[in-house]
Amino acid sequence: MQQNLTGIRVLDITQYIAGPTLGRMLADLGAEVVKLEMPPGGEYSRRGGFPPRVEGHSPTYLYYNRGKRSLCIDFKRPEGAAIICELAAHFDVVIENYTPGVLSKYGLTYDAFKARNPRIIMCSISGFGQTGSRVNLPGNDMTAQALSGLLHLTGNEDGTPVYPGMYLADGGGGVNGTTAVLAALFHRERTGIGQYIDLSLYECLFHMHDVVLMQHLFTYGDYNPGPTGRHRPGATPCGLFRTRDGWIILTVLNHQWERFVNDMGKPELRTDVRFNSYSVRWEHRHELETIIEAWLQSLGSREDALKFLLDRHYLAAPVQDLHQTVEMIKREGRGALQNLNVPGYGDIPLPKVPYMFSETTVEFQPILSMLGEDNREILSRYLGYSEQQLDALQAAGLLIEDTELAEIRERRK
Repeated sequence: MQQNLTGIRVLDITQYIAGPTLGRMLADLGAEVVKLEMPPGGEYSRRGGFPPRVEGHSPTYLYYNRGKRSLCIDFKRPEGAAIICELAAHFDVVIENYTPGVLSKYGLTYDAFKARNPRIIMCSISGFGQTGSRVNLPGNDMTAQALSGLLHLTGNEDGTPVYPGMYLADGGGGVNGTTAVLAALFHRERTGIGQYIDLSLYECLFHMHDVVLMQHLFTYGDYNPGPTGRHRPGATPCGLFRTRDGWIILTVLNHQWERFVNDMGKPELRTDVRFNSYSVRWEHRHELETIIEAWLQSLGSREDALKFLLDRHYLAAPVQDLHQTVEMIKREGRGALQNLNVPGYGDIPLPKVPYMFSETTVEFQPILSMLGEDNREILSRYLGYSEQQLDALQAAGLLIEDTELAEIRERRK
């Protein structure tokens, strides 16, 4: 079955998580993605990731870059940068997430690429975007979370913020970058014109705010909430509750309240002045929490409590650890994981883009490129370089390969 982006070529000049996530998603959708890496060590996660390398492969690198070819050219040198500009003429999209101004020092700019290929689309992801007062400040996922207002909202009721368990800004930047690139490709399909895309991590995260931002904006800033701990306003009860043997999330919508107290066997709560309206229930949420948790624990195990709630169509689910979630996703069989055979590890299930299309497929190619492994194949295929030219570039130190590559190639024979 064909993929949506079959035939689209992407030059991926990214590091860490946000940019590589964008390239990974485009690869899952069928694009041919070539990863341009900086010598001498290439992408940071090849050597600095966790856990350590096995058989020449870094799991951290592969997690974000499986399915991509590797090209390692010293683009800090003018000769290397010239090759990259020449190569860009054969690509549809360039993505990068270096600090603003870094690539321009070497002439790797949208204008330089556009001069050779007017149809080129370039997407830059940075902490704060390419303009504004913070453009030259260092930024990452944590600074984006702090500046977006998310960390202020996520934490304990005493105001202590809590850092979420994943890189939400980086992941959100990759997802937003994918959407932006696809929109630019659609625009180019209609007009023949490429364009430049500027994405800021903290703005991507800010855009994800929901009801609390709406309330803040429509009260002209008077409503400025802080963290609410285990509970969230909007419907009450809505939050985390402890059963006999684990946590669940439970939301009782406002129109379900009277039925819920009857199902609990506590109809008297309907007329209890502490709970007879949503706003009052929120003010007394901790008293309500005590009542609900005692009732949940009277039902037996967490599984028993969830069955009772779900049979009656309340919004409830167990709070699962990662192992439980991975096993559930495998059982569901919806294709959210794809096995990749990694030397030294065997088959590893890795997540792929969570889209299901009726006419096209989503999958990544089983490409596990080591640093610079595809130098020769890429430059000969796209630019027609001869073996002699490639030998000369390698001898001059412009083309870099992993020092273990020759040994691993020999073992693979």
